[in-house]
Amino acid sequence: MEKEVNAVCVNWGTKYSPAYVDRLYHMIKKNTSRDFKMYCLTEELDKYQSPIIPIKLEPGFEGWWNKMQLFKPGCLPDGEYLYFDLDVVIVDNIDCFFNFDGFGITRDFINPDQGLMGGKEFNSSIMRFTQNCTLWDYFLSNRLHWSKAQKQVPFFGDQNVISSFLNNTGFSSPFPDEWVWSFKIGSIRGRRPLDLSQFFGAKIPVGGKVCVFHGKPNPEDVNLDWVREHWEMAGSGTSQLPQSS
Repeated sequence: MEKEVNAVCVNWGTKYSPAYVDRLYHMIKKNTSRDFKMYCLTEELDKYQSPIIPIKLEPGFEGWWNKMQLFKPGCLPDGEYLYFDLDVVIVDNIDCFFNFDGFGITRDFINPDQGLMGGKEFNSSIMRFTQNCTLWDYFLSNRLHWSKAQKQVPFFGDQNVISSFLNNTGFSSPFPDEWVWSFKIGSIRGRRPLDLSQFFGAKIPVGGKVCVFHGKPNPEDVNLDWVREHWEMAGSGTSQLPQSS
């Protein structure tokens, strides 16, 4: 008998409406054979209904730092989780992520081998995890350090903290690169677009399962058939989403 699994996302603030959570749920459901529960960490519980299970975020955290609450003891029911950012596009079966052994995360697209904290850097758009009080304690005990780092580099955030923790614990088994690609960079790590009007990830690569739209553009800004098929048309919440201008 397969273990019970869960999917989870975080929706804080006004950047994304609850319809994005609904859309993510339907993309997951379409692309897995596993039965799963879907949780959303949010400060507005009343905006969600079944099958989405809302969980109250602890106040006092801004923006992407709320993602660290995924690892807070007692925040989520005990179990195995697959986390997704709300701006990913799932295009193929993701059972391999649910079945992944141990902590799962993808290598960073731009700085995979030398991140802001030194050492390897990982992208936190997709993670497979169980609750980890050690990671939560590492985050809390160094919050002053993270705050100083963010003042120096505004885009310093949760993935840099997670990367630092993983490097300190000898982590060496991320998701295979081909599973996750960047709309900007493609599936080959460590390169940057020379022409920002062209995107290396505009075509689905061989073995690609999830596309990450980090930064700009967002999926709603892209006029491509596969984006419309897998993201724009996903879920009952489509009509609630803002239309691209």
